[in-house]
Amino acid sequence: MSDTGGNHNLVDRLVNETGCDRVLASMLLKFTGDDIDGAKRIIEAVPKDIFAVKAKFITQITGYYGALFFCYDEKEKKIKRTMAVIGDGKEIGKFELSLDWREFEQQLYQYAREKKVDAAKIEQLKKLINSREFVEKLSVILKRNRPVNRESLNNILLDELYNIFADTNIALKFEIDMTDVFALNKSLNDSNLFIGDEKKLGEEGDELNSKKESRKNQSLIVLKVDPVLSPVRGIPIKDLEFGDEIQVRITDERDIADYLATLLGGKVDSIRIPIYAKIVDVKELEGDNAGVIVQFGPGIMGMFKIPSDAKVVTRAVAEEEPERITEKNKKDISPFIIIGGIFVVIVLFILLIALT
Repeated sequence: MSDTGGNHNLVDRLVNETGCDRVLASMLLKFTGDDIDGAKRIIEAVPKDIFAVKAKFITQITGYYGALFFCYDEKEKKIKRTMAVIGDGKEIGKFELSLDWREFEQQLYQYAREKKVDAAKIEQLKKLINSREFVEKLSVILKRNRPVNRESLNNILLDELYNIFADTNIALKFEIDMTDVFALNKSLNDSNLFIGDEKKLGEEGDELNSKKESRKNQSLIVLKVDPVLSPVRGIPIKDLEFGDEIQVRITDERDIADYLATLLGGKVDSIRIPIYAKIVDVKELEGDNAGVIVQFGPGIMGMFKIPSDAKVVTRAVAEEEPERITEKNKKDISPFIIIGGIFVVIVLFILLIALT
């Protein structure tokens, strides 16, 4: 989709203010009718499913100081960004873990640009943090909407550090912030730091030059919805496929759901009314149930669970219904009534002539 034309400036503004890519910005602006505040509300409502881990450590015997930052995307189960500084400078130990993750990350880049660091050990640590084995361990510990087992996270981080440093005592502290992919992208836009000396950071070079992640083909918001059932004329949900349109009612009570219901025509005054949504997936669940995902717009999804044989209202059925009723009414009219009506008209016409 092109972002040329009258909304070009709006696309630029949405990209700069939120960190989304231009394609998604164009799609959201079209979806909201160029309502940039509405598009921002949608992006701001995206679940924060990225763990931004800030850590610092000191090796008690060998005398190394280190600070580490990485982002773990719980949804995609991958490391998004990694930055570390390691050296003998005591200033590293003074980095504040209470800082917002953006400030913490920028301080690491600033230090790496201005101070001497151990590039070899930084590269070792970054490779370990990005390894499949470490990510698998993280996936067990870091789960959104569940308390982090800090002891377990501390242990796996220490395990990686002991793989690098020939030390018997390493002191480690860490804190975790929650964020989303758009905030990560926006921090790239806002950053004015550039590490010119790639040797300091290892072969991967400056993380700020990495490609931005796009979620234009992924779900941004998942709403709670209920399907409209029709036991007589409906179609069993198990028989429907990708692209079929069904009637649903948005039941989600969040503010963003209220905005979207109004935008989509699913709310009149204070009442939520049925609207159409396209089926994305129908999955068989335990107990003869089906889990259904529907789509309202770019990244705007709905989800519900019902029995597999439950019948729902589809657009095809709803559009056939008026025609069926019309045909039925035509068939219900007796031909004798029609003939009788014609006869009455003829008699009245004859009487009218006789009176004149």
